[in-house]
Amino acid sequence: MHWTGKVERIAFTLFGKFDVAWYGIIITCAMLTGLFVAVKLAKRMNVTSDDLLELFLIAIPLAVVGARLGFVFAHFERFFLVDNFTWDNFVDIIAIWDGGLTIMTGAPAGILGGLIWCKWRKVSFWKLADTVICVLLLSQALGRWGNFCNQELYGLAVENPSLQFFPYAVYIASEGGFFQATFFYEFIADLIGFGLMLYLSRHLYMTGSGIVQYGFFYYTIRFIMEFFRDSTDILGIPNTNRLFCGIAALACLAILVVMAVSKIKAGQIIWFKKGIPAELYAHSGPERKPQTQKKTK
Repeated sequence: MHWTGKVERIAFTLFGKFDVAWYGIIITCAMLTGLFVAVKLAKRMNVTSDDLLELFLIAIPLAVVGARLGFVFAHFERFFLVDNFTWDNFVDIIAIWDGGLTIMTGAPAGILGGLIWCKWRKVSFWKLADTVICVLLLSQALGRWGNFCNQELYGLAVENPSLQFFPYAVYIASEGGFFQATFFYEFIADLIGFGLMLYLSRHLYMTGSGIVQYGFFYYTIRFIMEFFRDSTDILGIPNTNRLFCGIAALACLAILVVMAVSKIKAGQIIWFKKGIPAELYAHSGPERKPQTQKKTK
């Protein structure tokens, strides 16, 4: 068996009873990496590490719930159309430790958490999103290795022996054969998208465009990836994911073009070759009460 088919799903067991999966460890590390990078990027808005941690504590649980709901909805028949629905069937619905999170619905839920925090702390949501939302693609890229450990998110069968090598293909033990390593393709594509978004966040000044940029990169990547996988049909609509992602990517691109044209016509500068001036973010961060100095005798 090829080494890619020998990967262990369980990292270790606590107290001889609780299995800790590599999937959960990798997803957690991906989130923490995203938080670390976001802290570095948000400094120009006077947003501290404590602020970002507070935001993440709101956004991450919402993102996980949204991601799981999306996965369950996409596999409605598997989770709900069963005979004699039992407690075990309910546990299957919430069993995120076994894999099954859909970023397509998780990301909007996490962004909603960010919006809630920004409203609470009186921070410019749009400018903060423009600054740090690129870390979502970074976290997604790293999280794809969790899919590798779970032996999921693979593509079509690879029957040509000359192509049965990593990173083009992975051996899936449950299937007994090689399949396209789409988790790795998406890992690379997400890293490229992160790099491009990071570059744009330093030079392109169009308040509110960050979320739209993320949507464009994410849906474009997913649209391309769907050609390597079996088509997903939801509610009888063929190739549902591919169709939705293609339409969403085009819509995001159209919005970006309209935003750019309207701002240029209004005489605004949207591209700063040497980087966006710091003063444009000077009053976008949280309002902080001035610290009073203690009187000394």
